[in-house]
Amino acid sequence: MSTLVTRTIQTPDGSAVAFPNGIRIGTGGAGTVNHIGVAGQQGFGVGIAPEVPAGFAKLYGTEDPASENYGNYQYSDGSVMVYIPAFYYRYGTGSNGGAINVVDIKPFSHWASVADANAAGYALHRAFYNGGAIRQGVFVDKYLASNNGGVASSLKNGVVITSAQRGSLTTATFASLTGAPSNNLAGAIAAAKTRGSRFFCNTRFIRGALALLANAHGSAATGTTYCAWYSAGSTNFPKGCNNNALGDSNDGAIAFVDDGNGTYACGKTGSANFMARTTHNGQLCGIADLNGVVWETELGLTSNGTNFYVLKTAADVATITGGTTLATDAWGATGLAALYDSIGATYESLTNSASNKVFGNAAQVLSAATSGTAWGFAGLGIPLMGGVGGSNQFGNDYLYDARTTDLCVLSGGYWAGGSGAGVWALVLGDSRASSDGSVGLRAASYL
Repeated sequence: MSTLVTRTIQTPDGSAVAFPNGIRIGTGGAGTVNHIGVAGQQGFGVGIAPEVPAGFAKLYGTEDPASENYGNYQYSDGSVMVYIPAFYYRYGTGSNGGAINVVDIKPFSHWASVADANAAGYALHRAFYNGGAIRQGVFVDKYLASNNGGVASSLKNGVVITSAQRGSLTTATFASLTGAPSNNLAGAIAAAKTRGSRFFCNTRFIRGALALLANAHGSAATGTTYCAWYSAGSTNFPKGCNNNALGDSNDGAIAFVDDGNGTYACGKTGSANFMARTTHNGQLCGIADLNGVVWETELGLTSNGTNFYVLKTAADVATITGGTTLATDAWGATGLAALYDSIGATYESLTNSASNKVFGNAAQVLSAATSGTAWGFAGLGIPLMGGVGGSNQFGNDYLYDARTTDLCVLSGGYWAGGSGAGVWALVLGDSRASSDGSVGLRAASYL
């Protein structure tokens, strides 16, 4: 009988990672443990978790970069989640070794420490800091959440749950879940918790990481073999359900299955006929529907109507609650003081102009900072002052610049968002109390 051998290595945050004999870890190509892969190649943008948490299980092909299940895991409720390993990035400025607006991605194992990476001009993405510690990776819902017997689950071909009743289905709202979360944007926090305490409503930081990976992948790809949405022209980004006719405004071949909930052209989760064109990495193993279907409620940035506030790296997003009075609440003076850093009334492209802006520019779009406020805002996927105006590289995605009291971030667009929908799309005009049938959620869980 064979014996399972456990070995350890030292990771940049000082923790030991156990892994079974026969599975490699380190600087090799895609298929190694906790490795983000090589941009433009098979398996990029997802990876193998160094351990499988309680309640999770591998799928057939989880460790095979050629499989549609590569980096995919299933939780006990049936939810399919995709493991995103931590990674370093260098955002090109034209003078730091990278061409302007070109992203270079390196795996977590590439440097012995974050300080070493920073010295080389690379940053560990903000998405991998939580609860005062570096996290080796994060599990993210492959599909937008739908009602699975009272649980907000990540299931293919589901009817998305939203913060207000959209059609005739009373089972497709936050309030229809176990515990009756409120039918407003704040209710997304409790909705995610119906799966368990370790799960949380996705953050804009994690969204920013996925958008950056998509950007890097599209730039490095040379064809559609490993990046199905690749285009040598003006549409080199993930597609989605956004043209108000169950298709994509930039790809006439895309067709989603109607979810049957009212007269809206909202597709079922993951139902595109060419699903790989709708994932962050252009492969079936990727995260679907980041562009369109419904807006996604996300945490990480808020406002009291006067200043913007960014979530501290010390905050544990899994413990955040949806009220306005507690130190754990995402909103309200007490929560703001405990969980966030105040950034002031404006920051770079966020000027509270109550106006529509568009992602992208020929000039530098995101900050290349490796620490500090500018690094945090780059992690949120928020452009520099000169980073708006529109560019094909950023899909000409929509940015609504406002500073709403009890601000709740919305990302990605919805079924009728048109070309303004996309992986970068961001709206800052809604409060926690807002309720809308075009707003849903995606859950995540840190390793």
